[in-house]
Amino acid sequence: MNLLHRLQLHQFLFWFVVLGFILISAIMVFPYVGAIISAYILAFLARPLFLKLRPKYGDMLAALFCIVTAIILVVVPIGLISVEILNQMGGISEGKGISNMLDAFVAQPFLKSINVDQAELKASLVQTINNMISATIQSIPNFAVGLLISLNGMFYLLCKWDMLSSHLIKYLPFKNNDARIIGFGNTAEAIIHGNVLVSLLEAAIAFVGFSLVGVQASLIFAVLIFIFAFMPSIGTELIWIPLALYYFSINQYATSLWIILIGLFLWIGIEFYFSTRFVGSRSHIHPFIMLIGILGGISVFGIFGFIIGPLILANSIKIIEGAIESNESEPRQPLIKNTKKLR
Repeated sequence: MNLLHRLQLHQFLFWFVVLGFILISAIMVFPYVGAIISAYILAFLARPLFLKLRPKYGDMLAALFCIVTAIILVVVPIGLISVEILNQMGGISEGKGISNMLDAFVAQPFLKSINVDQAELKASLVQTINNMISATIQSIPNFAVGLLISLNGMFYLLCKWDMLSSHLIKYLPFKNNDARIIGFGNTAEAIIHGNVLVSLLEAAIAFVGFSLVGVQASLIFAVLIFIFAFMPSIGTELIWIPLALYYFSINQYATSLWIILIGLFLWIGIEFYFSTRFVGSRSHIHPFIMLIGILGGISVFGIFGFIIGPLILANSIKIIEGAIESNESEPRQPLIKNTKKLR
C-alpha cells in the first residue's frame, strides 16, 4: 500500500470515527431534546427578571433566584394540576367525575339503536383511561430527570446568554445576522409570551366558568382548552361544542347553554379580539405552520410539544429563508467575462 492510499485510509477512518461519535451523541441527546428546549423557554421567560437582578446580585445568584421563581410559578402549579387531573380520572372506581359522564354517555339511545354493548363500551373506555393513568405514573421518573435537566439548562443559559448570542451571531451564515437574531427572538416572544398567555387566560376562564355551571371534570376540559387554544382555526371549539352537545343530549339544557356562552366568549372575546390586540402582527407565523408544529411537536416531544414544535418549525423556516436570501444577494460572477474575445 503506497503512501497516498494510507493517507486516504487514515482520512476515511478519521471521518468514520467522527461521524460515529456524532451519531452516538445524537442518540444520547435526543431523549432530552424536549427538556433542553424547555430550558430555553424557561430562560427566555425569566430573562427580564434576571436582567433586573444581575447588577445587584451577580449572575449566579440572579439565575438561582429565577430558578426558584420558575419552580414556584410553573413547576408547582403543573404538579398540582397533574395530581388533580389524575384524581378526577381515577374517580372512575368510586363513581365520580369522569365515571358519571361515561355512564351518561353509554346510556344514550343512539348507542342502543346501533347495537352497541353498553357495558362492554364502558369497560373499554375505563380500561383506556386506566392505561393512560398508568402510563402517566410510569413516566414520572423520566419527567423528574427532564425537569432536572431543564432547570440546570435554564441556569446555564441565563448565565451564558450573552456569550451564546455572540457565538450564534458569529457563526450564522447570513449577512444580516443581527436582524436574524432579532427575528428569532420576536418569533419566540410571539409563541411563548403571546400564545401561551392567551391560552392560559382561556383555560382559566373555562375552568372557572365550567366549575360554576356544574361541568364534571372541569379541570380536565380546561387543560384541553389550554392545549387546543394553540391550534388556529379549529382551536377550543373542538372541546366546548362537543361538551355542550353532550349536556344537551342528557337533557341538562341550562348547563349546555352556559357552556355555549362560555365558548362564544372564548371564541369571540379572547381569540378574535384580545388575542389579535395582544399578539398582534408580532408573530408572522402562518396558521398552517402553527398547526403542523403543534401536532408534530406533540408526537415527538410529548405534552409540551405544543410549544416546542411551532418554535422549532417557525425558526427553521426563518433559517432556510435567511440562507436563500443571503445566497440570492451574493453577486454572481458572469459566465462570460469578456464577450469581445468570443466574437
